[in-house]
Order: sequence, then C-alpha cells, then structure tokens
Amino acid sequence: MLWGLLVALLLLVLLLTRLSHFRRRQLVRRRHTQILDQIRLLRLLLEQLQRHRGLCYGSMSGEPGLEAQRWSVSQQVDALLTQAKAHEASLFWYPGWHHVLAGWQEVDAQREQASAEQVLLLHNRMIAQLLNTIEEMAGKQDLVCLGHLVPQTEGLWLELLQNAELLGQARAIGTGIAARRQNSALQREELQRLAEQIRLRAYGVPARLYSDALLRTQMAVAVREAEDSLDALLQLIEDLLEGEKGPLVRAQNYFQTATRTISAQLALVDMLLERLQQNALSPT
Repeated sequence: MLWGLLVALLLLVLLLTRLSHFRRRQLVRRRHTQILDQIRLLRLLLEQLQRHRGLCYGSMSGEPGLEAQRWSVSQQVDALLTQAKAHEASLFWYPGWHHVLAGWQEVDAQREQASAEQVLLLHNRMIAQLLNTIEEMAGKQDLVCLGHLVPQTEGLWLELLQNAELLGQARAIGTGIAARRQNSALQREELQRLAEQIRLRAYGVPARLYSDALLRTQMAVAVREAEDSLDALLQLIEDLLEGEKGPLVRAQNYFQTATRTISAQLALVDMLLERLQQNALSPT
C-alpha cells in the first residue's frame, strides 16, 4: 500500500514537472512569436521612413514630381505608427523607440522651414534609433546568434537591414544630386563613400545565404535578384558621379532603381524572419 502510494506520488511529480516544462516552452514560443511580429512591423516602418527620407530630400532638392509620393508615404508611416500602439507596452521599454516617435514629429514640423540637408539629418538620426531598437529587441530574444557566439545564417536578417540603410542613404543623396540643387562636391563625396561601403558590405550576406545548403533552394532566386539590383544601382551611381556638367540621370529614375535594390534586400529579410517564425512554432 505504502509503495503504491509512493509510486503514485512520484508519477504525479513527474507529470507536474513535464506539464510545467511544457507551459514554460509555450510561454517562450509565444514571446518569441510576439517579438518577431513586432520586428516585422518595425521592419515595415523602417522601409517607409527610408522611402520618405529619399522622397523628401529629392523633393526639397528640386524634383517636385516626388512630392505626391512623399505625401502618400507619410500617410503610410502614420498608419504604421498607429499599428505600433498595440505594442506600446513592450516598445515603451526601448529608449530608441521614444526617439523615433519624437523624430517623426520633428521631421513633420521642420520640413517646411529647415533646409534639405537638415531634414535629411533628422531622418538619419530617427532611422538610426529605429535600427537600434530592432537590434536591442533581437538581442533580448537571441534572434541573430541563435544560441551561438556569432551570427548564424538565419540571423543575417539584421545585417541585411543595416545594409539596407546604407542603400537608403545612397538613395536619398543620389536623388538629391540628380535633382541638381544638391549637386555639391560634399554630396558627391558622400555618395562615393556610400558606394564604396555598399561594394564592401552588401554582397557578403547574399553570398552567405546562397552558400547555405539548407537555404539555397528556397532563396536562390531572391539572392540573384538582390545581387543583380546591387550591380544596377552601383552602375547608376557611377553614371551619376561621372556627369561633369551636371547629372545625366533623372531623379525619379534614380529613386526607382535604388528602391528596387532596397526592396530586394528587404525580401531576403522577410524570408529569414519567416523561417525564424516557423522554427518558433515548430513542435521540436
């Protein structure tokens, strides 16, 4: 009788232990999924803020045809910020997020009275804070190194976002140069510097993704598109900088080419985040 009672108690303890472990795993998975959902939303916000920067700088630099697009993108930014309010309880604890909110208000307030260069710098600071927020969120959930000491292949989405910001800055400055008013030696030197950074950094991640046997089949087409679009943008930058008597590249054409390049990088980001989401939901 006593032995039977002891065995029953032992089985109960084991059952409760397994149930507690299962619940903890469920909570971790739920939190993991919530953070990924938030990062995806901030990824969309990052894309639109970068787009707004380029359109705003191009419009203020002498290309009025970009203004209608700028207004439309500003509405999309407002809509995404409204969506982000659903995550305010979590985002509140990231200092960079408060700078993003304040930065957007400052851009809106200064756009009519500040110079194009000043508004560009406001955008740059705001976007840097958003990237810092995303990086901090990823670090807390180990979404880059994934249990290792160095970033893993599926964790390269963050580096892709950082490279997309290089491309975003090149899009803004190049659009300003093509619009002529910002065709100064300083702006051309900055675009040349960005082009060099893009050559050094932007091709590495697609190459690593393609070299991964588990990812190659799924991502081969997207990787090729990312590499081809980088080639096209860098060639266009070269053409833009070689125009001695003024840019030979139209601002809207340059903006569209740069946007295709950024979109190709962000497509890779989305694919990697989707894989992380699937892994979080898998039973293993």
